[in-house]
Amino acid sequence: MIGNIIIGLLLPLLLGVWILRRHYSFLVLYYPLGVAVSACINNIGFNFFWNILPNTRNQSFAALPMDLGIYPITGCIMIYMIQVRRKRPWPAIFVSSLLLTLIEWTAKMMGHVIYFNGWNIFWTFWSYFLPFVLAYGYSKLLKFTFPERSEEGSI
Repeated sequence: MIGNIIIGLLLPLLLGVWILRRHYSFLVLYYPLGVAVSACINNIGFNFFWNILPNTRNQSFAALPMDLGIYPITGCIMIYMIQVRRKRPWPAIFVSSLLLTLIEWTAKMMGHVIYFNGWNIFWTFWSYFLPFVLAYGYSKLLKFTFPERSEEGSI
């Protein structure tokens, strides 16, 4: 479990805070969305499609560091790249999804992730891609809802 905390929570949070150090509004606006979506997807996934180590009575507990760390931070950085660095949205979404898929594939090859009921790395990619599309849509909704804030570059 200490590995999940270090790799899934501490390192991503430190990296994310360092990258977004001048743009904390991205953390305030998008981090809660990332946590909520990640927790929902993992709760469904643990019941039907995958398991991660260490085995605990409540499998969501083993994923909690990732739900609070790497998943929402990746989303925040993706939105930052789109809005501040002016990267094109669809390639940014694709690269972010691919990055998390490769990390999970590595964990699977090391035996830390177990798939069942027909789940595979292809579905894993889509389980990252679709929430990132949702986050991008949310960013567009925020720009539409608060146009005066988007001119300042904080949304």
